[in-house]
Amino acid sequence: MVESTTVAPTPAVVHAAGESVRGDLALTLLANNKIKDYVVATMALSTVPLPIVDLAGITLIQLRMVQKLSQLYGKPFSKELGTSVLASLAGTFSGLAGGMAAVSLLKLVPGVGEAVALAGLPVATGAMTYAVGKVFVRHYEDGGSLLDLDTLTFKDFIAEQFETGKKLAHEARQQAKEKAKQAKKAAKSKPAA
Repeated sequence: MVESTTVAPTPAVVHAAGESVRGDLALTLLANNKIKDYVVATMALSTVPLPIVDLAGITLIQLRMVQKLSQLYGKPFSKELGTSVLASLAGTFSGLAGGMAAVSLLKLVPGVGEAVALAGLPVATGAMTYAVGKVFVRHYEDGGSLLDLDTLTFKDFIAEQFETGKKLAHEARQQAKEKAKQAKKAAKSKPAA
């Protein structure tokens, strides 16, 4: 799933090593689309009714996102370092990761526990994935690499991006619910064959 490599693949757009690429609209749009895809994936996975398995899978999805963003920006990637940086970033979420684990465990309680978990976990995991992705984009666009990412310098930025991510994830969830409602309504209105 996530390959470990220390060789930087060919970036989507070639820039000098360490050069800031902030303002490269095409690269930023590609990165934002990748982040969006991984936000959707983590939100979907968080609805799986298996406690803790969902969070392990979300970590793997986020690691894959970091790998793909590294490739996009032509930055070296290693699974071990990526895992370490993700763990460090998770620490900046002020207990959110622990809270998400507790909410995930609520899935063990039939009915109410599952409902509580499904009410908040998809938005939280989507927002966290969004914030993590945006940190890597900012760092890479400023010429940084996985090796020199200092998570403490991003503490305020990650909190800001988490709030933006919550709004976007909530919006995405509402849109998905509406589409499901419309599909159900359309299926009911079709005459039986």
